Amino acid sequence: MTSTKNKIDKLRKNILKYEYFYHTLDESIVSDAEYDYLLHQLYNLELKNKELITSDSPTQKIGANLLSKFKKIKHFFPMLSLENTFDINGYLTFEKRIKKLINIDVAVSLCCELKIDGIAISIIYEEGILVQAATRGDGFQGENVTANARMIESIPLNLKGVDIPKRLEVRGEVFMLKSDFIKLNQNNKMNQNKIFSNPRNAAAGSLRHINPKITAKRKLRFSCYGCYFFKENNEELTTHYKRLMRCSSWGLPVNKDILLCSNYIEVIEYYKKFEKKRKSLEFDIDGIVIKVNSIELQNKLGFNTKSPRWAIAFKFFSAERITILNDVKFQVGRTGSITPVAYFDPVYISGVMISKASLHNKSEIERLDLHAHDSVIICRSGDVIPRVLGVIQTIRCKNAKKIVFPKFCPVCNTQLLENIEEKIIRCHAGLTCDAQKQKSLHHFFSKKSLYVIGLGPKIINELIQKGLVKNPIDFFYLKNIDLTKLKNVGNKKSINIINSINKCKQTTFKRFIYALGIPGVGDTVSEKIANYFTKLDELINADILKLNDIDGVGKVISNNIFNYFSIISNRNMVNELIIKVGIFWNNQDRYELNNIKKTYFFHKKIVLTGVFKSFSRMELKRILINLGAKILNNISQKTDCLIYGKNFGSKFFKAKNLNIRMINEEELESLILIEKN
Repeated sequence: MTSTKNKIDKLRKNILKYEYFYHTLDESIVSDAEYDYLLHQLYNLELKNKELITSDSPTQKIGANLLSKFKKIKHFFPMLSLENTFDINGYLTFEKRIKKLINIDVAVSLCCELKIDGIAISIIYEEGILVQAATRGDGFQGENVTANARMIESIPLNLKGVDIPKRLEVRGEVFMLKSDFIKLNQNNKMNQNKIFSNPRNAAAGSLRHINPKITAKRKLRFSCYGCYFFKENNEELTTHYKRLMRCSSWGLPVNKDILLCSNYIEVIEYYKKFEKKRKSLEFDIDGIVIKVNSIELQNKLGFNTKSPRWAIAFKFFSAERITILNDVKFQVGRTGSITPVAYFDPVYISGVMISKASLHNKSEIERLDLHAHDSVIICRSGDVIPRVLGVIQTIRCKNAKKIVFPKFCPVCNTQLLENIEEKIIRCHAGLTCDAQKQKSLHHFFSKKSLYVIGLGPKIINELIQKGLVKNPIDFFYLKNIDLTKLKNVGNKKSINIINSINKCKQTTFKRFIYALGIPGVGDTVSEKIANYFTKLDELINADILKLNDIDGVGKVISNNIFNYFSIISNRNMVNELIIKVGIFWNNQDRYELNNIKKTYFFHKKIVLTGVFKSFSRMELKRILINLGAKILNNISQKTDCLIYGKNFGSKFFKAKNLNIRMINEEELESLILIEKN
C-alpha cells in the first residue's frame, strides 16, 4: 500500500507541476501525449485504491457528480460592476474625481489591466485549498459553481508557496481562447449541437453547465484580477499590483500585460496599444481596467451601490456598420413601458450577427429623426449592446414615412401616458392589457404578493392560453374541473391550489399593493405606502402632491401610482377584488408612529449583519423602514450605523475600520422601545 501511495503522490506532484508551468508560466515542458498518459495512469491507480483519492487530485477535475441545479452563495464582499467610459474625457473625469475625493493634487499611481471578455468568478481558498467558487450573480449572491471550477485546469485546487492566508478570496475572469472557441463550434456543428455566438457566451455556458464533465471538455481558462484577505496579516501587500504578484507566486494565473502608470498620458498610451493589438490576442478583450493602486486609497474612496469609486473600465468602441432599417416595433413590458425596437437587415459586428436594437424611448427616435427604410449606422456599444448611432440622411427617400411614437397602446389601444420625470411612456392598463397580462399575473401571485402554493408560471400560462383566466379575479372562481384539464395537474394538486387561492384572500395591505405591479412600487415602497394610508380608498384617490408626501416615494413613483389609478379598468379591478372576491387584511398588521420624524432611525442609512434572537431579518427590516430608516446591503462611508447580531460577517469589521456606529441587539431593542413610547 505504501508503494502505491508513493506512486500516486509522485504522479500528482508531476501533473500539478506541468499544469502550473502550462497555465501560469505559459511554458509547455511536456508533450500533450505524455501529460495524457500520466493522467490516465493516475486515474487507474486511484480507481483501484479509492481510499487514496483526495479532493485536490488532478483526477477530481473529471470525476465530479452531476448537479441538478446550482445553489446560491452569498459573497463575503459584494461583486460590483465597473463604471464604464468610452472616451478620454470620461477617463479624465474619473481621474479628476478621485483626486477630489481624497483631497490631493499630485499624481496617483494607477494599475492598468486588460479587460478580458469572460465571466467573473469568486473563489474561496481555506488553508490554501479551494473550497468554494461562485459566479457574480446579482453582486451579492451568485451561483455555486464549485464543482465546475474544479474542472478548469488553470484554477489550482491548492495554492503553493509561502505566506498563504488562512482564508483568501480570489476574483478573476473565466474565458475561452479564440482557437478553442472555433474548435468547439466546429465540433458542435458536426454533432448538431448548439453553436455559440462568441467566446464569452461559450465560456459562460460551459462554466454554468449542470454537468461538470462537459465543463472539463470545454478548455476554459482563468485569469486572476484581484483578491481579498479576510485578516489583514499581509501588511507588506499595500498595493493592488503587489497583491496580484503574490497571487501569481501562489500559482494563480495573472495576465502579464499589467502596467503601473503615474499619469493620464501613460494610461492612454496603454489603451491605444491594446486597441491596436486586440485582434491579434488569443482571447477577446473589450477594453482596459484602470484601478487606483494603493489599497489604502481604495478603502478611502470606497464604493457606491453599483461600482467601486477607485476603478473604471475604459472600453473600446466597436466597429460600425451601415444597413437598412426595415421597421420599428413598439413592445409592451410587464409594467407597461413602451420600448421601441429597430429591425434592420442583419449585419455582422465583432463576431456576432445582429438584426435589431432597442431605441429605448421617444426622445431617442426624435434625436435620430428616424424614417422608414433609412440607412442607419449600427455599432455594438462596449462590444456587447447593439445600438443605432445615426442615420445617413443624404440618401433618404423624399417621400419616406417618419417613425412616430404611438399615442395608444399597440396591444390594448389604451391611451399612453408619459412620466416626464422618468422619461418613459407607459400603458397603464396593467392586467387588462394582453401584453402585460402573463408576467403581471406571475407577479400578482408571487411570494411577496398574494402567494399561492403550486401556482407557478407554467400553470398560469396554460390557464391564459386556454382562456380560463384574463385577470386576477378569474383565479378566485377557478374550479377543480378547470385545473385538472391542465398538464401534470391531478385532482390532489388541483384541490391544494384552490385551497391556497382561497387562503391568500387574507393578506396584508403591503402585499396587496405590491401585487398590483405598479412601476417602481417594490417591496420597500409598498411597505411605506401601507403605513401611510389608513384605507385603500385614500390611496386610490390620492393626488400626486399627497403621494409625494410619503417618505421615500419621489416624483417618478408618485406619477406611476397616480397614472395607474387614473385608468378606470384598474380601479374597477381593485374594487372587485376587495368587494366581490373578498380580499382583506387586518389594520393591526401596520406598525405606525405618530411622530416618525423624531425617531433616531429617521433618514438613517442602516446595514444589518448576523443572526438576531428577537427578530427575523424581514421583521427587523420592516420595523426599521417604518421608523424612517433606509436599509442598505453593504457598508460604505455613507453608512450611518451597523446593527449586528450573533455570527456576524465581514461587514462588522469593515464598519469598525470606518468608525461607523455599531448597535447590538440589546441596544436596538432599547431604541425601538423608546420610539414606540
